[in-house]
Amino acid sequence: MLSVYICEDDPQQLAMLTHYVRSYIMIEELDMELAIATRCPHELWTFIEEKKDFHGIFFLDIDLRATIDGIALGTQIRQKDHKCKIVFLTTHGEKMPLTFKYKIEALDYITKDDRVIIRDRVRSALMDTQTFYTTSQSKDTEILSFKVGNQSRFLPIDQIIYLETSAAKHRLNLHHEEGQLEIYGNLTDIEKMSKNFIRVHHAFLVNKKHVISINRTTREVVLTNGHIIFGSVRLLKNLY
Repeated sequence: MLSVYICEDDPQQLAMLTHYVRSYIMIEELDMELAIATRCPHELWTFIEEKKDFHGIFFLDIDLRATIDGIALGTQIRQKDHKCKIVFLTTHGEKMPLTFKYKIEALDYITKDDRVIIRDRVRSALMDTQTFYTTSQSKDTEILSFKVGNQSRFLPIDQIIYLETSAAKHRLNLHHEEGQLEIYGNLTDIEKMSKNFIRVHHAFLVNKKHVISINRTTREVVLTNGHIIFGSVRLLKNLY
C-alpha cells in the first residue's frame, strides 16, 4: 500500500488537502492510505526518517512558516528516496524554478489560486503515482498486482512471504510482512512473475528471500513470519 504525506502550514488548506486525498482514495479505490497530515515539517521528517523508503507521494507547501521550507524538506526527501513522488503547492509561482535548481524532480506544481484546480490536480497526482508504482516505471522494484474484491491492489514482491491455495475457488491466501489477504489468482500464474517465487508444494508458493530454514527430513520450511509450511518430496528440491 502506498502512503500519502501532507505538509501544509495553513490549517484551512491542510483540511482541504486532507479531504481531497481521502475522498479520491475512496472514490477511485486506490491502494493508498493517508499516513500523516501535518502543519509542521519537523513532525513530518520525524515520522519518516527511519523509513527505508517512503513508497508514496508527498504534498508539500513551499511557503512553510518554519525553520525549513518546503523546498529544503523536498530536497531531504529526494536525497533519501529517488522514486517517491513530490507535489509542491504555493501561492508564489516564481519560486517553482528553485525546485529545478535543487534537482527535486517534482511530479507537479500547484498554485493555490483555484480550489477546483487544486482538487483536480490532487486527483491526477494520486492516479499518476499509483500508475508509476504498478508499472515498469518502478524498474528496480518487482511488483505483484492483484484483486481484493473489486479493488486493485499491489505489493512489492520483497514484502510477500508466501501464498497458499484457499478453500474458495480461484482464490489464494497471500501472507506478507504486515498480515494476510485473500486475493484472486492461481499459484501457477504468480510463480512466473518472479524468480524469487518457488513452488514447494502444489498448495504453497514461497518467496525464497523469506525462507529461514529447511528441514529435509520433515520437509518443514520455516519462514520469516514464524509460519511453518510443508513441502512435497519432489518440489521441495527447488529450494536447495
